[in-house]
Amino acid sequence: MTGEMRVELAGLLRRHKITQKQLAQAARMRPATVNALYNARVERVELSTLVDLVIGLRRLGVQADVGDILQVVDVPDDAEAAARERALRLLGGEPWGLKVQGAAVLAPVSGPPIEDVLHEHRGPEL
Repeated sequence: MTGEMRVELAGLLRRHKITQKQLAQAARMRPATVNALYNARVERVELSTLVDLVIGLRRLGVQADVGDILQVVDVPDDAEAAARERALRLLGGEPWGLKVQGAAVLAPVSGPPIEDVLHEHRGPEL
């Protein structure tokens, strides 16, 4: 499994009904910089930029921190994704429960969690 950095600025601004222009003014940043972060078109972010964004958000009344703007998410590698798919096929559904045909709610599944089953179906290590 690897990690990936995701910029969550767009969702944060939508939740608080803040425009990019408002944030740029409050953070005393160029609107183009805010727009690039909003659209996640960045390869890296300077720490000072993150500090300016957090200060700008706080000036607008949002008690935000860096973790509200950037998040690290787990990205499964190909072998892990294939093992998960095989395990799900064996279980017949999703790890959090099986949806009985025609039912509106998930039925609980007994047995080990999917993570415990994955290593058995992972296949040869490369």
